[in-house]
Amino acid sequence: MNDLIFKTKKINKTFLLLYLGFLLLFIIFALYTYYIAKDFKTFLIGFIGGLPLMLSFAASKWLKIIIRNDELIIHWIFTIYKTKIQNITKIRKGETMWSGFHKYGNTTKGLIIFSKFKNDLYITPNDEELFYQKILEINPNVIIEKV
Repeated sequence: MNDLIFKTKKINKTFLLLYLGFLLLFIIFALYTYYIAKDFKTFLIGFIGGLPLMLSFAASKWLKIIIRNDELIIHWIFTIYKTKIQNITKIRKGETMWSGFHKYGNTTKGLIIFSKFKNDLYITPNDEELFYQKILEINPNVIIEKV
């Protein structure tokens, strides 16, 4: 088993401040409404609202992009996405994080991986050139596009 593991790019400071600012805002609103209304439901709504922000921040720290044999695997605590590299048709470089169906990147100018099954994947590996090289070794028919 020959695994090549890529970490995802680190969140740039602007997005990090936005994440932390919104998370802090949700926590402040939740605590304020809890203490004013004395209702646990309002705290729970605020906490649940901030949960996606906490998870996306945690994903930036623990998300791994793995090339194992002939598969591309996205792993975060457990495997959340898996595809055969032979099914990849095209990789587009320089896309925004708002592109793609499966979004596992946390910065801008990432990669969209297109496959035969139309389940596009957005990722941001820290070493894109090595990622291209390994994908092309396994499937030389992949088209690399730059936007």
